[in-house]
Amino acid sequence: MIKFFRHIRKRLLSENKFSKYLLYAIGEIVLVVIGILIALQINNWNQNRLNSKEEAQLLEAIQIKMKYNRFQYETGYTRYNDVINAATQLIKINTNQTNTYNQDELDYCLHVLSKRFLVGNSNKTSIYDEMIGSGQLNLLKSKELRSELTSLKANLEILASYEDLQNSFVDNHLNPYLNAHTDRLSIMVYGFEKDTTVYDKIIGEPYSKIEIMKRTKTDLSLLRDSVFINLLTELIYHTKALLPVYGRIDENISAIDSLTVVSDREKI
Repeated sequence: MIKFFRHIRKRLLSENKFSKYLLYAIGEIVLVVIGILIALQINNWNQNRLNSKEEAQLLEAIQIKMKYNRFQYETGYTRYNDVINAATQLIKINTNQTNTYNQDELDYCLHVLSKRFLVGNSNKTSIYDEMIGSGQLNLLKSKELRSELTSLKANLEILASYEDLQNSFVDNHLNPYLNAHTDRLSIMVYGFEKDTTVYDKIIGEPYSKIEIMKRTKTDLSLLRDSVFINLLTELIYHTKALLPVYGRIDENISAIDSLTVVSDREKI
């Protein structure tokens, strides 16, 4: 093909047909430009197809991550509500002037007080960070999706800071008091026997091998101790601070789920 065009150029020049040669040259340039544009278009189309396929795979990965984050949210939200309810119940027992109370109910409430679930701290590196590190964030066409991922990352970081405060209070103030005034071993063994979630069963496995011959009855004076009531009040305060952040994380997960729906055509 190149030899053919070269032959035409030589013939036109040899015949001194400069005007025709000029038109031919312009036409040849136009053909070359059209060829380049077609090649670029094909290349762009192919790159867009590859990007769309990679984006679809990325969206599926985000969906999987959101399922895990949803499990974390539901587990953590339930556990911290249980903590608040247990502390509230113990305060109610304190306000009851009678000396009768249910030992099993009391022990289970004491068991629940120290429960925790670290959602924020377990997501120090979020899927947003992973996409930034791999350079994949720009593959997401949806600005709204990128915004929700950014918001989720921010809320997880905020939750981690609140978790640190709540856990620090439990470890440094509540647990030392409970260790000094209650039979923690009996309470833990009984509590994990009563727990029903898979997560609690895994944590409670070591306690299932311990046999308690006789549970020590919790002294009623514990429920009348102002120090204990103050600790319960502060526990409720620290734990309730987590819940609004959990609410925002729930909204983030729901929004991301709706924005990562991939059609079968896009997966091809």
